[in-house]
Amino acid sequence: MTLFDWLAGEQAGERYAVIDGAQAESAVADFYTYDGENANPLFAGTAFDEHSALGPWLLPAPSTEFMMANPALSGFYLISDQSVDLIRRHWQSLIEAIREGEAVWFRFSDPRIFLPMLSAMTPDEHDSVLGPCSGLWIHGKAFSRTPHARFQPALQTPWFHIRPHHLVGLYDENRHAYILRRRLWQTMTAMMECHPDPAGTILPTLKLANQDGLQEDVLDGVVAGVLSLQANLPLEEKRGPLMLTDDELVQVANWLNKHHELTGVS
Repeated sequence: MTLFDWLAGEQAGERYAVIDGAQAESAVADFYTYDGENANPLFAGTAFDEHSALGPWLLPAPSTEFMMANPALSGFYLISDQSVDLIRRHWQSLIEAIREGEAVWFRFSDPRIFLPMLSAMTPDEHDSVLGPCSGLWIHGKAFSRTPHARFQPALQTPWFHIRPHHLVGLYDENRHAYILRRRLWQTMTAMMECHPDPAGTILPTLKLANQDGLQEDVLDGVVAGVLSLQANLPLEEKRGPLMLTDDELVQVANWLNKHHELTGVS
C-alpha cells in the first residue's frame, strides 16, 4: 500500500510524521523547507535530552510536498484527531520499554526495528502502541487501532513490555555471529588466539544450534564450547566469561556430546 493510498482511505484526523534524527538528518530541515512548523524532538525533556537532535522527532501536519519528497522516510506516518501534546506525550512514553524486567531504549523511530515488531504484535498490543493515533503507515504497511478502543495515557514509564514474540523477526544469524565473535575476543582472548579459524567456526555452529532450538546463554555457550574444544582447552574455562549457571553448563555439555563430530571429543 502506498502512502497516499493509505491517506485516502484513513478516517478523518491530522497527519503526523515520526522520523529518526540519527538516520534522517535532513528530514527536519526538509520539513521546514516545505512549510512545516513546530517540529518536536521527542527526547527533549527526557533522560535523553542532550541527544535530542539524534532521537525521534514528531512532525505535525507534514505537507503533501514533504510527503512526496519523503515517501519512505526513516520513520513512519500517523493519523490522529487528538491534540499534538497528547500524541507527543504518548510517543515519549515509549522511548523506554521493559524487557526481561529492565528498562531498555525502544527504537521505534527505526523502521528496521519497529516494522518487524509491529508485524508480530497482537491487536491489543497495536491498540496500546498506537495510543491516541487511529492509524500508522510504515514502509508500505498500514496498522489501525481498533475503533472505539479505550485509550488510557500512561501514568508512569516505562510501561510497554517487549515480549519474545516481538523480536522473532529481528534475529539475524550473521549479525549474532559477528557480535558473539567480538564478545569472545574481549572475554576469551586466549581461546580465540589459539583457534585456527574462529570466524569460520562460529556461524556454522550457531546455525546448527539454532536448528536445535537452543536459546540465549546456552546458544552462545555451545559456540564457545566448540571453539574451546577445537583449541584443546577445557570446557570449564568458558563458564566464568559467559556467566553460565550450572544448569546452562550441563545443557552446553549435553549438546556438545550429541555433536562430537564438531569437536572430535566424545
